[in-house]
Amino acid sequence: MSFTVEDIKTLRDKTGAGMMACKEALTASGGIEAAVEYLRKKGVATAEKKAGRATGDGAVESALSADRKSGAIIEVNCETDFVAKTDQFKALAASLAKWAAAQADPELAPDRLPEDKQAEIKEAIAKVGENIKFRRGARLAADNGIVESYIHLGGKMGVLIKVEGEDGPELRTLAREMAMQVAAASPIYVTKDQVPAEAVDREKDIYREQVRGSGKPEKVVENIVAGKMKKYYSEVCLMEQAYIKDPAKTVEAAAKEIYKGGLGQAEFIRYRLGE
Repeated sequence: MSFTVEDIKTLRDKTGAGMMACKEALTASGGIEAAVEYLRKKGVATAEKKAGRATGDGAVESALSADRKSGAIIEVNCETDFVAKTDQFKALAASLAKWAAAQADPELAPDRLPEDKQAEIKEAIAKVGENIKFRRGARLAADNGIVESYIHLGGKMGVLIKVEGEDGPELRTLAREMAMQVAAASPIYVTKDQVPAEAVDREKDIYREQVRGSGKPEKVVENIVAGKMKKYYSEVCLMEQAYIKDPAKTVEAAAKEIYKGGLGQAEFIRYRLGE
């Protein structure tokens, strides 16, 4: 199959593999995603945690209701980091986040912006001299629990998280700690149960393919695969991750120590600028 220089660059960016390995993968597989899997089976590439590298400029912002029962996270884009740091742009992002938090829908697309918010964006464009766009937004609500947020890297990344339980200092501390964990460690799921069966099967197949070339007995192969799956879960599942403040504990173990009221379900949204 034919491929372009841009295909090679895209594959290298996704996998970290060398140029020759990427060429071989594209020739053998017939497409970017298939080439990623090909390289992983060869042991050249690591699992992707989330698609997309950060591009563009702007800010991720959040807003919470006074009772912490709901909140929203948004991304607003501009052209340069200089404008993203201006008071005008920061005020606009805060205003849009506050609007988003007052909405009922969980997903907030650009075409949902009311006329007054569109006017605010146009006014900001006139002041800073750059194009500004509301890129995306999302909202969480907790009937039995609280919503917390954490903005990281000066607005380049943000997390909105919902944690079920009895509101109080312990639950609020836990929610904050979990939001910081999500920002730092980039999980995809909260628990192992949330990982789709097809993703589990795909990972197992890839690990088996990696190990079988060693000539080890099948039983040994399966034990090695089980160990690799444990590591996989510890990377993509929040509760299985090493707690950033005490890596000897999992997040689940730390959560039980912080909040002793019996933790309910959790849900999070993580935005990275341009992702």
